[in-house]
Amino acid sequence: MDILVGKKPRPLPEEAWSGLLANASQVLVDIGTGDGSFVLRSAREHPDWLCIGVDPVAEAMAGTSRRAAAKPARGGVGNALFLVASVENLPRELAGVAARVTVNYPWGSLLKALVVPLPPMLSNIAGVARTGARFDFLINLSVFHDAEYRARLGLPDLDIDRVWNELAPLYRGSGLEIERAELLEDSERARSAWGNRLVLGARRETLAIRGRFLQI
Repeated sequence: MDILVGKKPRPLPEEAWSGLLANASQVLVDIGTGDGSFVLRSAREHPDWLCIGVDPVAEAMAGTSRRAAAKPARGGVGNALFLVASVENLPRELAGVAARVTVNYPWGSLLKALVVPLPPMLSNIAGVARTGARFDFLINLSVFHDAEYRARLGLPDLDIDRVWNELAPLYRGSGLEIERAELLEDSERARSAWGNRLVLGARRETLAIRGRFLQI
């Protein structure tokens, strides 16, 4: 498996990967991590966790992955990894490792996977999790207030009622049990620079969908 350090992928030997898993009290996988700041912050706040950011855009993670790989005296951490991959093609090494899976303010195919939803991609997300692991998805609802824009993106309407009436059964079929769906206040801290840009200003709402992974 290759990990990103700055702009360059570097091979992570299998024994090093096994050692990281063995030494971690739990594994966090952040899918569509963007700039990776949530992963780096989580790694610093929880030094006993292994925190993994996954995104198809290497350039977005370059700066954060470089800071994570620095010496500890310069702010580096040994428990944060960054992988270049899409939700459609997640590394096989991630299978069944996560105790917690997060998606923060997705866009593009990842957003569609969560809100249409797309069961094969939901199953891919579930594939990285242990049975009983938690998931936490934060979605920018302002996109869904503009019907014309939403139609151009090919997105359905979205609100809490639809989460329970339509999404919950389809999520369950892919191994995700929704337990909570709630609107968050703008004042709640966003988890990334991208998230901060999305939630600033009037009429910016965040929908949080939270739950656990099932054994299917």
